[in-house]
Amino acid sequence: MYHPERVGHDADLASRCDRLGVTLIETDLDGCVLAEHHRPNSPLEKAVVTSNMFRMNLMGQARQWANQPTPSPVQMWQGCWLLPLPRAQRRRRVGYHVVVMLTPDLCDCEQFYRLCDSARVDRTVAMRRLQQHTGVRDEDVKRWSDMFGWMTADLDRIQQQTDDIDTLSQQLAETYEELNLVYKLSAHMTVSRDSHMFLEEALNELQQVVGMRWLGMQLTDDEARLDRLSGSFIHAGDTGSDDAALRIIGRILFERFGGASPTIIEDVSTLDIPGIADIAERLLIVPITIEGKPIALLFGADKIDGSALSSVDSKLVTSTSQNMAIFLDNAMLYEDMQDMFMGTLHSLVSSIDAKDSYTCGHSERVAWLSRQLAESAGLDPYTVERVYLSGLVHDVGKIGVPEAVLRKPGKLTNEEFDMIKAHPEIGVRILKDIRQMQDLLPGVLHHHERYDGRGYPYKIAGQDIPLFGRLICLADSFDAMSSTRTYRQAMPLEKVLEEISNCAGTQFDPELAKVFVKLDFGPYHRMVQEHQQRKSPLDQCLRSSA
Repeated sequence: MYHPERVGHDADLASRCDRLGVTLIETDLDGCVLAEHHRPNSPLEKAVVTSNMFRMNLMGQARQWANQPTPSPVQMWQGCWLLPLPRAQRRRRVGYHVVVMLTPDLCDCEQFYRLCDSARVDRTVAMRRLQQHTGVRDEDVKRWSDMFGWMTADLDRIQQQTDDIDTLSQQLAETYEELNLVYKLSAHMTVSRDSHMFLEEALNELQQVVGMRWLGMQLTDDEARLDRLSGSFIHAGDTGSDDAALRIIGRILFERFGGASPTIIEDVSTLDIPGIADIAERLLIVPITIEGKPIALLFGADKIDGSALSSVDSKLVTSTSQNMAIFLDNAMLYEDMQDMFMGTLHSLVSSIDAKDSYTCGHSERVAWLSRQLAESAGLDPYTVERVYLSGLVHDVGKIGVPEAVLRKPGKLTNEEFDMIKAHPEIGVRILKDIRQMQDLLPGVLHHHERYDGRGYPYKIAGQDIPLFGRLICLADSFDAMSSTRTYRQAMPLEKVLEEISNCAGTQFDPELAKVFVKLDFGPYHRMVQEHQQRKSPLDQCLRSSA
C-alpha cells in the first residue's frame, strides 16, 4: 500500500495521480512492487495491481525497460496500460514509478471477467463504473505518457531546488554557528585578560556548539613564552576521568599528532593508549600551530547525540583553533612586550639604586609590600599588579635629585629638603608621556601625602588622596623605618608596626593601616637580606675596580 507519511516528490506525484483517477505503483529495478496508491473504493484497480498475473508481467516489462534509455508505455493486456517513469537517486536509475491506466477496452478482455470474480465485483457495475469514470482511450495513452513525463521532470526540478535550499539552509546554519562562535571568542580575545580563563571559556563554547561529550587542549611545554600555560591541560565537559590521567593522554596525543592534519579516529582502541578507551569511543584531533611549530592540540570525544564525528565538526573545530592560535601568538608577543616593559622599569629602578647604596632594593621592596597590601585589601588582580608597578617606579624622580643630597649623612637643610620633596613631581614629568603608565602616576605623585593633609607635594587629605598613593605611602614608610639609612639604623619590626598603628588616621589611611600590620613580613625580610648582600650597582662597580 501507499504510505501517506511519505513526502516530497513521491507524495506529490501520488497526489496528482489520485486527482487524475489513475493508479500509481512504485517498483525497484526488477519490477517488484514497493508501494502502491489507488483511489479509495476502487476494488477493480486494486484487483488489477495485486493479481499474480499483473505482478509477473510487470517484472517481465521491467527487464525490457532496463535496456531502454527512455522506457516506453506498454499495454499489459487489452485496456490495461503501463506508463513507466524512471526513479533516480544521484542520477542513477533505482526503479520506476508506474502509472496504471485502465481504458473501457478492458471490458472486452477476458482478464476483465477474471478480475471481477477475484474482486467479487458485479461485472455490470464494474463495466458501468469503468466507462463513466475513465475518460482515457487507447489512442490517448501516448499523450498521457508525455504529460506524466513532463510532470515528473517538473517534480524532479522542484525536488532538486528543495534539496538545494535545504543544503544551503544547513550550510547557513553551520556558518552562523561558526561565525557566532568566532564572534564570541573575538569579543573576549584581549591579550590583557587571563589566558587560562579565555581558553577555558573558548573550550566550553566550542564543546557546546559542536555537541561533544568533552573537549580538551594540551599545550606544549617547549615554549617558555607561554609562561604558566606551558605544558598545561584544559578541558570542558565531563570526561569521567581525573585530570592526571587526562594530562598523560594529552601529552601522548600531542607527541603523535602535534604536527599532523586534523584527524578523526573512529576507534580509539587502535591508538593503543592506556585508559583512552575508558573516556572515548571516537576522537577528533586538531593541532594548533604557529609559524609551523606545534603549540597546542585540541582533542574531543564522541557526539552527545550518538552520531558520528564528521567533517563539519572537524571544520568548525579547525576554524576555532585558528582563532586560538592567534590568541596564543598574541599572548606570547604580549609576554615579550611585558618582559621588555618590566626590564625598562627595573633599569629605571637600578639607576636610582646606583645613586644611593642605602636605598638599594627599596623600590622593589616597596612594590612588593604595596602588592601584598592591595591584595589583602581585596583589590582585583589587575589593579594589584598596577599597584605593584606604581610602587616599583614611585621614586624614579630621585634621578633628578643631586647625589650629595641623597647620600648626605647629617640633617638636611630646608633647601635640600625642598629638593627631596620635588622628586614626586619630577617622577611624573619623567613618566607622563608613557601612555601605558598613566594609571601609575597617582602613586608616584602622591605617596608622600599624609592622611591629615600635612604631606607633600599638594597637602591633600583623607580619601582625596588617590588609592595608589595611600597604599604606597604605607609601604614606603614601612621600608624606610625598617632599613638602615645614612642618618639612622633600622628599627625592629615590632617598633615599626607600633609606629604605623599609632599614625593611623594622621599619616596613614586608618583602614589600610589595619590591614597592613597583619601582613606576613617573612618574605620581606628575606628580600632585605638579599639586597644587603647585593648592594647598589655603583658600589659593586667600585668594589670590583678596587
